[in-house]
Amino acid sequence: MQNKLTKTIIGAVIAVALAVAVSYGLINQQTADQLQTKASQTLSDNQAAPQTAPQQPTPAPQAPNQPAPTQPGPNQQNPAPAPRP
Repeated sequence: MQNKLTKTIIGAVIAVALAVAVSYGLINQQTADQLQTKASQTLSDNQAAPQTAPQQPTPAPQAPNQPAPTQPGPNQQNPAPAPRP
């Protein structure tokens, strides 16, 4: 029951967001209708499929050889600019 309610709320939020986008001219009505149809199909497909286990989001891949950017902390000082001749 809660799963059906969640999907209904998601569908309503998508519909409102599309209506706002159309009213501000960000997308046209035809695009909004296509997106709404796809969203409805996706939500109904997910509802029809049996849910065996909650889906865990996959972590974003990180580049192995890139060092993390560091910022100077309170104890670190930036080097003084070189004097100009």
